[in-house]
Amino acid sequence: MKTFFALLFSLLSVFSAVKTTAQNLPKIIRHGNAYQLIVGGKPFLMRAGELGNSNASRAEYFKHNVVHKLKSQEINTALIPVYWDLIEPKEGEFDFSLVDSIITISQRNDLKIVFLWFGAWKNSMSCYAPAWVKKDVKRFPRAESKDGIRQEILSPYSSENLNADKKAFCALMKFIKENDKKQTVIMIQVENEIAMLPGARDYSKTADAVYKSTVPATLTDYLLKHKNELTDSIKKYWTGKTSGSWQELFGKTVYGEEIFTAWSYAVYVNEITKAGKAVYDLPMYVNCALNRPGKKPGEYPSGGPLPHLIDIWKAGAPALEMLSPDIYFGDFKKWTSAYRRADNPFFVPEHQYDATAGAKALYAFGELHALGFSPFSAETKQAQFMPPVLGETIDPKSKKGMLTELPAAYNLIECTEDYIMEFNGTDKMRGVLLDSINQRDTLIIGGYEIVAKHDFTLGWSPLAKLPDWNTESAIIINTAPEEFLLIGTGVVLNFLPKDKKNVGILEVQEIDCNGNVVRYLNGDETHQGRHVRIPDGEWSIQKFKLYKY
Repeated sequence: MKTFFALLFSLLSVFSAVKTTAQNLPKIIRHGNAYQLIVGGKPFLMRAGELGNSNASRAEYFKHNVVHKLKSQEINTALIPVYWDLIEPKEGEFDFSLVDSIITISQRNDLKIVFLWFGAWKNSMSCYAPAWVKKDVKRFPRAESKDGIRQEILSPYSSENLNADKKAFCALMKFIKENDKKQTVIMIQVENEIAMLPGARDYSKTADAVYKSTVPATLTDYLLKHKNELTDSIKKYWTGKTSGSWQELFGKTVYGEEIFTAWSYAVYVNEITKAGKAVYDLPMYVNCALNRPGKKPGEYPSGGPLPHLIDIWKAGAPALEMLSPDIYFGDFKKWTSAYRRADNPFFVPEHQYDATAGAKALYAFGELHALGFSPFSAETKQAQFMPPVLGETIDPKSKKGMLTELPAAYNLIECTEDYIMEFNGTDKMRGVLLDSINQRDTLIIGGYEIVAKHDFTLGWSPLAKLPDWNTESAIIINTAPEEFLLIGTGVVLNFLPKDKKNVGILEVQEIDCNGNVVRYLNGDETHQGRHVRIPDGEWSIQKFKLYKY
């Protein structure tokens, strides 16, 4: 009898452990009017950096040339490629020693990981497919151009391509599940910048047959259900018909062909994602290389989850948690607004590592309520993009005068992350992003009308006379009635009268990471009560109180 109860207790313990592990898996949840990433049962902000494509291909290189450079920039999450050709050099024979080493090294250095699956596609091409896939064109067919030329792009219409890709991806997820005991891996990117070149679609015989077939009801049902919320592009090219071929429903132009490509990729990725999640249910997303303005489909990588194709991807790949933009063009607000949707958690997995990255990280967390922000090639680009000012941080452990703004921004975000996570998804937290074109913004927060202006609008700085101003940014949080936090750089706040009463500044404090008062700033720093200000070139946290008179 004792043996029976001992066995029963053991089984219950195992079941309880499995249940607890499943409950504590990283996940994305709705929080107010935004989303939060939950890791270890708590909200987690990804102060991230993506590695250059080849810098995780050798464990020793990653250990000695990468990790310390990430850590020195206040990065807590690394976006790291996993290469199909390296983990499955021979069909069915998997080698996860590199993946294992990357997880171990990252865990020892307190870095979380988002693995990037470089499987069937990386930046449109199939350059990371194993040699046994590349060499067998008959079994693993390629996309073709209009003139029948094979491309180094695996066709999404081949079950052999899908099954080989899916098998390797599931093997990866199984290895992570069984070996990442401390949940260092918190998210997965499925493929990388999926897109079609040099045309809007694959023109192979197989693709042509699918193109001439009836559009799936899954897509038309989605379009009907979301008819009023569709992007302008889908509204423009969808004829409104619910039955017929792709040409009949979306026209005979390259724009209709791109919709067909988007659906094909989305359905393929959904199969990969569902299979991977069945093995180990981590959050998964797809990233997107944005379309160049003024170019037609085929002139840019086509069919990925682009702003004008998000609805097609939402219909075709519901297993994904989110679709995310890789941003290398200007007008950050324009591109990000397309992905800040009620049905899409917001994350910037890739941004050019330039002088604006730090400011845009603050804006992403404060205004867009992002899960994370990640400049590309964070371990190598630091020395190549020198901003015009020195990024100062308030953390004495950080190096002063680092020639990049990202660590300064990430330091401020780390210091105030409890507030950022608390007010995530509410109208009590806002962000501003300012430059020579967008010199001011007006916000309503906590019952106050706040005008946020670029520091150079004061005209005191010699740099204010330059035609191109530094990009500045700040997060403003209404933490309690009449009380606010200002987190950022290069911003001046004024407060407009309301209800026939003037607004006065009761008190301004500069505080450190622990909330301790560094200085009281009620004199010249506020221009004798005229404004709250963090000058250009300084990165700080200020706590201020307002009153009406």
